[in-house]
Amino acid sequence: MIIYYDGYCSLCRTSSTIWKKLDWRNKLSFTSFRTLKEYPAEMEKQLFVDHHGKWFKGFNAIIQIAKMLPLLWITVPFLYIFKWIGLGSFIYNIVAKNRKIIPVNQCDDDTCTIHPNQDPFS
Repeated sequence: MIIYYDGYCSLCRTSSTIWKKLDWRNKLSFTSFRTLKEYPAEMEKQLFVDHHGKWFKGFNAIIQIAKMLPLLWITVPFLYIFKWIGLGSFIYNIVAKNRKIIPVNQCDDDTCTIHPNQDPFS
């Protein structure tokens, strides 16, 4: 399973780190879509998972990830209940819409560097 996350989002990076630690069976691989030359614009709005050629996004991607990690199996029935009542996607969309995108250490030149004696708001 390939998880496409936003490498500019600290929430996404943190989630990916946690999932890597829980992936004892080495079933997951992680790719920041920001490293791809081309990607669908929709990836900037929500998490994407490719599992054997089948694509999942948003809350459905979260469910697929939980199904691959034994420690999260206990959550799967609850995730499906949240999906069926519409609460899962509702909460996911609020979080995804309000996450912070900060391209830390993503510049190739000095254009986004703040120098010690420089006022960043000038």
